[in-house]
This record gives sequence, structure tokens and C-alpha cells, in this order.
Amino acid sequence: MGFRSLVCAALLSLSGFASAQVSDELREEAVEVLRDTLANESEWVKVHAAEYLLGLGYRDGIAEVYREELEAHGDQPQYRIGIWRVLARAAQFDEERAEWIDRIRAVIADPDSPDRLHATETLAKLNYVATEDEIAIFEADAEREGGALAAFGYCVLVHSGRAEYEDNLVEFLSADEERTRLCAAYALRHIDPVAETTSVALANAARNEPEDSTARAYMFSAAHYHNDAREEFEPVLREYMESGTVAEQREAAEAFAHRGGDGDLGALTALMNGDEADSSAGAAYGILRIARREAHSLRALDWLAITAYAAAMLGIGWYFARRTKTSEDYLLGGRRMNPITVGLSMFATLLSTLTYLAIPGEMMKHGPMIVSQYLAMPLNFVIIAFILIPAILKQRVTSAYEILEIRLGKSVRLLGSIFFLSIRFMWMALIVYATSSKVLVPLLQMDQSATPYVCAILGVITIAYTSMGGLRAVVITDVMQTCILFGGAILTIAVITVHLGGVGEWFPKSWSPNWDPVRVWYDPAARVTIAGAMTSMVVWYCCTAGSDQVAIQRYLATKDVSTARRVMAISMTTDVCVGMFLGTLGLALFSYFQSNPHLLPDTYQTLQNADVLFPRFIVMGLPAGISGLVIAGLLAAAMSSLSSGVNSSCLVITVDFLKRDADDHEATHEKRNIRTARYVSVFVGIAVIALSIMAGLVGGNLLEVVYKVVNLLVAPLFVLFFMALFVPWGTAVGAIVAGLASAAMAIAIAYFGVFGLSFIWIMPGALITGVVVGPLVSLLPIGPKRPSTA
Repeated sequence: MGFRSLVCAALLSLSGFASAQVSDELREEAVEVLRDTLANESEWVKVHAAEYLLGLGYRDGIAEVYREELEAHGDQPQYRIGIWRVLARAAQFDEERAEWIDRIRAVIADPDSPDRLHATETLAKLNYVATEDEIAIFEADAEREGGALAAFGYCVLVHSGRAEYEDNLVEFLSADEERTRLCAAYALRHIDPVAETTSVALANAARNEPEDSTARAYMFSAAHYHNDAREEFEPVLREYMESGTVAEQREAAEAFAHRGGDGDLGALTALMNGDEADSSAGAAYGILRIARREAHSLRALDWLAITAYAAAMLGIGWYFARRTKTSEDYLLGGRRMNPITVGLSMFATLLSTLTYLAIPGEMMKHGPMIVSQYLAMPLNFVIIAFILIPAILKQRVTSAYEILEIRLGKSVRLLGSIFFLSIRFMWMALIVYATSSKVLVPLLQMDQSATPYVCAILGVITIAYTSMGGLRAVVITDVMQTCILFGGAILTIAVITVHLGGVGEWFPKSWSPNWDPVRVWYDPAARVTIAGAMTSMVVWYCCTAGSDQVAIQRYLATKDVSTARRVMAISMTTDVCVGMFLGTLGLALFSYFQSNPHLLPDTYQTLQNADVLFPRFIVMGLPAGISGLVIAGLLAAAMSSLSSGVNSSCLVITVDFLKRDADDHEATHEKRNIRTARYVSVFVGIAVIALSIMAGLVGGNLLEVVYKVVNLLVAPLFVLFFMALFVPWGTAVGAIVAGLASAAMAIAIAYFGVFGLSFIWIMPGALITGVVVGPLVSLLPIGPKRPSTA
């Protein structure tokens, strides 16, 4: 055995790869059974095997097989529906899937088609949402034809938002014809969730169905699927697996696939080794689905690493609390902080858990187009280092928003402070929620109902060390967290490389069809183009660096313009390196899960659930102890952002709202000022924890969520600074109107798709609106004149 093999074996032996009940040999045997069935059987048996493999993530070669089937049997009534169904499931992107569904829809629209029943059943299985015209067709079919066609039509209508038709299916459970009862039960198994009354009706119908009925197995399967107390139904389903017809055996095996456990593996293994290919394939599917539901938990070394990390953060906060003498020490680190540590702190602040998970997820689901945004970094540095930083540091201010008052008056300063606090509160809340709900709760095998408690614990620890030690504690912990973040990602990609067999295996051999196509120039309708991504990065970086207290506070913590430029250079360099590395990690994770679909959790698909695959790998793929360190890295990314956000929000509230007229530098006020700042930090943290508990309303791809929620007011906030620093004739009215117009445009693009623009245009569109509206409105003879700066 070679050195690489020894290393691989050692790592895998320490990690969570092996299943406790389903051995690697049994899993491989089950996959082989499905592959053999796909290769050697025909028509519907072949269709079932293909659908099982697709449902488990084993997609390789299936589309090619069924394009050959299409060529050979595409004109064969009934079976052609099965071919189209498999090709729809195998489609990598929506346009391709729609092509095959349209063929099925055309069959239903033709009243003379010989396979309308199969077409309707297929749309029910695909969870198809019917158009208004199609709803009328299904309703007419149900009224005219009844029976099986009506049952599957009702299923489609329920998927299409017509929940009242679930009651029609329940009525069919007591129909005179066995075939109608069978199809009603089968259709109800493909509706999730169902009403509680439907669950009760299914259980009663199963109990009352005659033992010699062909519908009985389907009744018990649906009742098993929709009732929590399943002990009554499982013995009957096992009997069907042992002695039922092929169709009954397969239906029972599918029931255990969806809700079975380790205790069902013996019966499923026996059935898989039987002589009938269709029931054998169903049993193999059940075994593989049960294997994917087996838990993979953190180990003692992982908990030790996480505990040590939390204790270290609290210790640093306590240490700097004893060394803080003035409010300037607390809020700005005494303006004497090292540029390297401040630069790393700025990077760690801006790279939150959202980014840490979103970049790999974006790379897996949509491809490398998004990393083209980093080509804009040289332009970002020129604009920020030589235009924005000198303009900002001309003023010896504590809060960035003092600049707005000096130039445009108190009302603009307050609007800027409100914009900033809105950004940071939602940013912090989303970070806490995402870290708790999407990472910690699943990894700790908790129910989602525990999310509020996990949010609270994460928030309390961060608030504790932030409120104790101030900015110096924040910066030092940020540096530590940057190292942990880097280390966690490096360890992850190292283990993947060993497992896959080399660095060359990180990269796909061809451009995946689901990835965004390469488009260079602007295309507002396209999701991402190179020019669009670069523009969005320039706008975000410049707006953030030129208006966000989190960034400006770090310039103000340095001694001069030259040092502040070094801070920005360090932050940008680190940002590019980590962004590119996380993108590469996304490609490696994509290759890893494509090669090992059995390690995906039950019901997951690689592309549809890309954002959660990094944390999934952490527990399953890394050795004991290292998993804990990487989870600490995820905590680090969240806590560094949260701590800096709390500190900066505290500064803005303290300086801009609570003590606007106080002399902050009088020694008699310093203890009171520090105490007030600490109280405000606690208040901010509690507010963020409360908001994070409600943040579950935000959904979708993490990258898009960040743009639509966190970055929504980034450009409107910068518009106020643009008016203050770069429009000599700017007025308070012009700045306020510009800021509000910019915010309105951001909301219109993000949530209403105005002008057909994608999310990548939220900030550029908002910025253009503000910089056009503000100077024009300032020319109008309304409102007070600009304050004198003399």
C-alpha cells in the first residue's frame, strides 16, 4: 500500500464515513442492483430503477441511456411517458426540464391521446403546478371520467394550490372500485403534507380494506407515510414484502424507503436478493435511503475544541476590559492599533459566515462566474485608498456620520445612522440565524425548534467579550478567528484531496450545464456576467469602505492616511485570497459529493442544497477533533462579524444619538461613557438575538439573500456620503431625497424585479439612482442651505 493510501485510510478511519448499520458492502451491493436493473431490464422496471438512482444522486449516464430509449421507443404510447419523466428528472436546469414536461402536458391537452392517464400520473409524481387552463382540463376529466384519471388529476390540483381537492381523494378511499381506491391512496402518498383528517381517514381506510384487495398494500403504504404511530402498519407492509405481488412488494419497499429504519434492513436485504427485478430495485432503494438517514454526530474531541474556543474568546474580553481606561480606548482602541491586525480584523468582519458558506455553495450550484468579481480589486484599491480614505481622514471624528452633520446637517447624519444601523442589525441577525439554523442545529442533531436557544447562546458569548473589551478585544479575536477560518477551509480541502486522489480531481472535466454560462459584457437579464460581477464588487466595496462605520472605524483607529491605506491593502489581499480559495473549495466539494452521493442526507440533491454541503462535510468527512475546530471556524466567522457589528453599532448609537452635546473627552465623564457604551453593546446584542429568531422568514440561495437583505441599503448609505464629500452644491433636502430614492430603487430591484434586473444589479441600480437624483434636487431652491465648513 502506497503512502497516499495509508494516509487516506488513516483519515477515513477517524472520520464519520462508515455507517453504523448499513455497511459499505451492503450500500455498494444496493447501488449495483439498481445499475444492473437499469442496464438489463426494460420499460417500466427500467424507469423505476432510473428514478431511484436519480433520487439518490447517482446521475451519471442516466440521461444518455434514456436518450437512447427515446430514439428507440419514443413513439410507443404509455412507455414514452416514462421516458420523458426520467429525462425531466435527469435535467440539470429548468429549461431542459420544461422541454420534457411540455411534451407530457401536450398529451393531456389532446383528448384523443391513448396515454393521458400515464401523463396525469406523471405530472402528479413530478409535483407539477398546473396553469389555469390546465386546471379546467383536470376538473373536467375528473367529472367526466372519474376513477384513476380523476385521482391523479386531483393530486395535480392539490399541488397547484387547490387544497380542497384533497377531500375528493379522501372520498375515493371508500369508492366501490378497487382500482379507484388504489390510485387515491397512491396519490395521497405523493402529497406532503396532508391534513390531519386525511391522515386519520387513511389509517381507517387501511384497517377496513379487505385482505384480498389489490388496493390494501397501497392503503397501508400511504397510512404509514402520513401517520406518526406507524407500529400498526409496519408488520402488514413486511408481510407484503415477503409474500406480496411484485407491485405490492415494491410499494412496501418504497414505504420503508421513506420512513423506515435500521430494523427494516433485514427484510429489505432479503427482498433485494430475490428474483424479481422490480421489487429488488425497490428494496435496494429502501436500503440506500435508510443509510442516508443514519446520524453522524460530533465526538468528545470536537466538543473539547469548541469549548476551548469559546473560553478563549471570553478570556480575551476579560483581559482587555481590565486595560480599558477611556471611551476612546473602548471604541477606537486608543487610535494606536497595528495596521496588520486591524487589516485582518477588517477582513474577518466583512467575511461573515454567510460568505464563508455562500461562496462554496454558489460555486457548486452556479459555477465559477461569481469569482470574476475579484478582477475589480485593483480599481477598488485605487478609488478607496486615494480618494475615499484621504477625504474621510481629513476630519478627526469618532463616528463616520459626524461627517454628514458637518457637511449637510443633523437630519442627514441621523438618516445615515439609521441606514447604517438597519444594515448592521439585519446583517448580524441573519448571520446568527444562518449559523444557528443552517449549521449548528443540523450538526448538533437538534430539532429546528432549538434554533432560538442556539441563537441566544451564540449571541450571549459574543456580546460578553465584545461588551467587556471593546474594539481591542474585537480586533484581537478577529485575528484569531481569521486563522481558524483559514485553517478549517484548508483542512477540509486537504481531506477531500486525499480522498479523491489528487488536486486535479477538484475540477470538473467540463463546464457543468447547470452553471451560469460565460458572459463577458453587461446583460441586465442574465444572472451573472463578468462585467456585471465586477461592477457590483466595485459598488459594494467602495460604498462599504466609504460609508460603513465598520470599515471607517478601522481607518480612524490608525494614525495617518498611509497606515489606513496599508489596512485596506491587507484587507483586500486577504479577501481575494480567501474568496478564491473558498471558490476552489466549492469546486472540490462539488466533485466530492458527485463522487459520493451516498453521503448526502436523505432527500438532498447536490445542486439544490449546495449551501449546506460544506457543514455537512465537516461532521461526516473530517477526523474527530478537527470537525470541532472547523465548526469553531464557522463560529469564528459569525462571531467576528457579530462582535464588530455590535461594537460599531454601539459607537454610532452612543455618539450619534445618546451624547451628541456631551464633551466626551472630559476625564470626569470617562467612566460613565465606558459604562454607557457597554450597556449599549448589550442592548444591541439583545436586539440582534431577537431579530435573528425572526430571520427564518428569509429564504433562498445564501448569496442572493445577502444581496437582498444585508446589502439592500449599502448604496443608499453611500449616496449620503457622496453628497457630503463630492457634491459642492449638495443640500440636506437633496441628500435625503437621494438616499430615499436610492433605497426605493434597491427594494424595487430586489423584490419586484423592476426592469427585469437580476439581484446582482441591486447596488449599482441604487447607486446610479442616488447620484443622479441628489445633485439635481440640490439645485432646486428648497430647504436650508448647506452648512458652512469654515
